[in-house]
Amino acid sequence: MNVTRKSLIAGVTVAGLLVGGAGVAAAATGSTSPSTSNPSTSNPSTSDASALLASVSSGGSTGGVSVAGGRSLSAIQARVDARVAKATGTLTTAQTKVDASTKLTGAQKTTIDGDIATMLTDLSTIKSDVDGATTIADLKSVRPAIKTLRRDVKQLRGDVKTIRQGARTPSSTT
Repeated sequence: MNVTRKSLIAGVTVAGLLVGGAGVAAAATGSTSPSTSNPSTSNPSTSDASALLASVSSGGSTGGVSVAGGRSLSAIQARVDARVAKATGTLTTAQTKVDASTKLTGAQKTTIDGDIATMLTDLSTIKSDVDGATTIADLKSVRPAIKTLRRDVKQLRGDVKTIRQGARTPSSTT
């Protein structure tokens, strides 16, 4: 339709990707539900990853940390890094489009930019925590950051919904 709608759709798409990426990290930490904020956003690959990563077992040494199927801690870290990089790129692109939009008001741009900046910070925190993990216990310590990311995704979705509803409501000028 227009740049604004595309930007908002990109934001919601990114939110879905983030929940999926958070699901992988949550599964790696033993969480049973990768997407509690909106079950309809989970996809088969997230479910498969969750099933695989939920069966985490600890080896005798930190180098022996692995999950069923021979996945190592470094493989989990690489997967999370790839998802974070993809989500960060998509968020940055969406932020650029929002900033360039002529259809959004300054307040709307500020709101969406704030949500995106918060999510980028959350992603950075999750990435550094997962990269620094040497044990399953270290991975479990990422749970609060994932919960924070989920709340921020929910906030972005709410803000996008509010902006869309405001755009659909005809303004009356008398």
